[in-house]
Amino acid sequence: MYNVRNTNVKGVRTMKKAFCVMLCMMVVGFAMTGCNESADVSELNEIKTEYLAMLQEQASPESVDEIVEFLDENLNRFDTESADQMVMAFADYLFAFEIEEPRYRELLERYEDYISDALARLYMIKAEEIEFPAVLDNVLQLTWEQLCERALYLELFIRELDNALVSEVATRIFEDYIRLMLMGVAGTPIFDSDGVFESDAQAAYRGFIVAYPDTTVAEILIEFMSYLVSIDFRLDFENIDEMLSFSDMCSLLILEAGKRVFQ
Repeated sequence: MYNVRNTNVKGVRTMKKAFCVMLCMMVVGFAMTGCNESADVSELNEIKTEYLAMLQEQASPESVDEIVEFLDENLNRFDTESADQMVMAFADYLFAFEIEEPRYRELLERYEDYISDALARLYMIKAEEIEFPAVLDNVLQLTWEQLCERALYLELFIRELDNALVSEVATRIFEDYIRLMLMGVAGTPIFDSDGVFESDAQAAYRGFIVAYPDTTVAEILIEFMSYLVSIDFRLDFENIDEMLSFSDMCSLLILEAGKRVFQ
């Protein structure tokens, strides 16, 4: 059973908004996707309608258990694409109403026979991220080299995908790793207290560019390193214009990474 926990109202509203977007996407998806050959279409439409109604209810341990039971009874009636949508919507439901982090390995073990290989791989990635997080208490838990490796793994995964929903989620994760590589976090800044770019990061990025030159990650790092050369690998924290320029440059590269990974 998933445990419902109390959190701040603002956080709940933010995640409910994101969940509503996912719910709308699922409604559209249901209208466009099908079912198993042996299933009755009208009956499946009724099941879909009932499921959507369940997902709009305030979460509680009882409601979550009810959804689990509902999926156990009905998921095998749908095609893989619809099954993906239903399972992903359930995972988002747990977030939207402030349930604990979805236990992706449990979701995978329970529904692996019904969901796509793409979603199964995505949930393995998300499970490993929870077990071995990149950031904990605002401090990096990985080396700069390991950040590059995770970003590369996601890039290769995304390039193999033919699944729009999974691609969207995987790309967001990919962009998060690019953000960490370019900007670090408060507890592990990319520039030291004197404004000098971290030498370990510089060495890691140069090594990655040499090892994997034909990747999107390498392309982004080449442009990032070019910018760093232009500022002599130093950032003046007192110079607002310089700080804004760095932030804008990072935002642009993150956006570009999300686009180029599909090219």
